[in-house]
Amino acid sequence: MYKQELKIIVKSIIASNNDDEYIHWAQKLSVFYQKILKDEHSDNNEIVVQGGIALSSSGAADCVDDYLRTIHFIKGIYKAINNLDTLFSCRKINILYAGCGPYATLILPLLPLLNKERINAVLIDINKSSIESVRNIISKIGLEDYNLHTIETDATTYIIPKDFVVDLAVSETMHYALTREPQVAISRNIMKQIPENAIFIPQEIKINLAFTFFNYEPSLKIDINGIKGYKNMQPYIYNVFVDRLLTINKEHFLGENNDSKFETNYYSLPDNFSNHPDVCLFTEIKIFEDIELKTAESYITNPYCVVSMYVIKDYSEIQFVYDFSEIPKWTYRLKKKQLISRRKNS
Repeated sequence: MYKQELKIIVKSIIASNNDDEYIHWAQKLSVFYQKILKDEHSDNNEIVVQGGIALSSSGAADCVDDYLRTIHFIKGIYKAINNLDTLFSCRKINILYAGCGPYATLILPLLPLLNKERINAVLIDINKSSIESVRNIISKIGLEDYNLHTIETDATTYIIPKDFVVDLAVSETMHYALTREPQVAISRNIMKQIPENAIFIPQEIKINLAFTFFNYEPSLKIDINGIKGYKNMQPYIYNVFVDRLLTINKEHFLGENNDSKFETNYYSLPDNFSNHPDVCLFTEIKIFEDIELKTAESYITNPYCVVSMYVIKDYSEIQFVYDFSEIPKWTYRLKKKQLISRRKNS
């Protein structure tokens, strides 16, 4: 019964093509999960790992209610699996889901649409209660006949077995501007272990620098009526794009680069900043091919204010440092304005 109900929901998610349909079917998926698990999640089991904070099982479960994120990731992963199914038509597809949370939202709902003979999947999470929840879901939905392995482990240090050659790796453990959660640490660990032709989702995460008025920028909020925020506010008209600060993709971690800190160039601060007083970071996510999340379409793409120029008005240049060696964060360095003295002609 549950398996057929889930199949109808996910088919509708795949077919959805506008915001109203996205919200409707993501809400249906959220209600489905709540029905079969009855909110059996802990909110006090966050775990600090080397590279961020792994959400509590309750916090991870709440991510399904970030509707556009849920819809677009499911759509992107389904498209990627179909591409792999065509490419490797004579063998099974190996999937690794790093940081699956208590619902394994981005893989489990798709399984009823897939040929069970073609899928091998490893689902990992550091929270014991999340792994137990996933096993419970597999049993309740009736997915035991799929080749699924659930492992309680830290995705930032997990070693992929040599006999499991990954075709598709998925990890969505993100906070806005890549702060707080261990997305980058997990991505680095997994990307360095998978074949060059394997797909990693999300394919690319871009962090852009802009001078703007933070309070006037779109920012996603969710209430009982659905998505609020990004549709109700237009991008601030005096937003000044400065530069792409960071791009996280497979190429970023090529070679032996194991640095956990990234430093940008110095950027000139404007003398007149009355229309755009805030130094902000904007996140864009390419999930797979043409499926993307833009600014404020999700909590994880909400703008992030680093500092107000009213606080640093005596400085002329700013540099940014991204450090994910512990809890991921952005900091900045400043250069003072140079005083120019003129010698009077005698």
